[in-house]
Amino acid sequence: MKLRNYKRILFFLNRLESFLESEKELKPSSELSNYYTDGELREIIHWLYRDVWSKNALGFMERSQLLELINSNYGILLWTIYSLEKSMTNAPNITQSDIDTFFQRTQNELHYLASKPVEEWDEYDTSNYRSLLVKTGTTKKVFAIFTSDVLAEDVYAVTTKPSYFFDTKEEAEDEINNILVEGKFTRDELVVHSLWLLT
Repeated sequence: MKLRNYKRILFFLNRLESFLESEKELKPSSELSNYYTDGELREIIHWLYRDVWSKNALGFMERSQLLELINSNYGILLWTIYSLEKSMTNAPNITQSDIDTFFQRTQNELHYLASKPVEEWDEYDTSNYRSLLVKTGTTKKVFAIFTSDVLAEDVYAVTTKPSYFFDTKEEAEDEINNILVEGKFTRDELVVHSLWLLT
C-alpha cells in the first residue's frame, strides 16, 4: 500500500475516534472482532492496559474473555491507529534469519550474500541486499523529513523515528513547505533523506 493511502486511512480513523469515544461503554462489534485474531486481541488489551494485564496472564484467556476486557470499538480503533502509524515508521533491521529466509524464498541460495554472515556485511553488501528486496517487492525506497543535524547515514539510527514517510522527494519537500508556514522551523533546520521501508 502506498504511504499516501496509509495517510488517507489514518485521516478518517482519527476523525472517527471522536465519534466512537462517546460510545466507549458499548461492547465491541461482533463483525469487527472477527477481523482480529486472538493474538491481536491480546496485543490490544496489553497496549490499552499495560499496567494491569501482563502478556502471560492474557495468554490463558479465551476469546470471549478477551472481547469482554476490550469493552468497546473505541479501544480497537485506538490500537488500529497506533498499529498503522507504527507500520509507517518501521525501518528494516537486517538479521541473519531474515537473510536466510529471503534467499530460500526467492530460490537464490547461490547469491554471495546468502553465505556471507550479516555481521561481516559492509555498505556495498547492504546496498546489494536492498536492491534485491526492491526487485522482489519486499521493500521500497521512501523519503522522510529529519532535522538538519541528522546525516544520511544515520537515518536508521535516530532514536525518534520520522512521523511520516513520503513516496517521493517532492511530497516530502511540499510537507517541509507546510511546516515552514507554521513557523516552527526555518528552511535550513530541516532536510529530506531517503531510506528503505519494509512492505
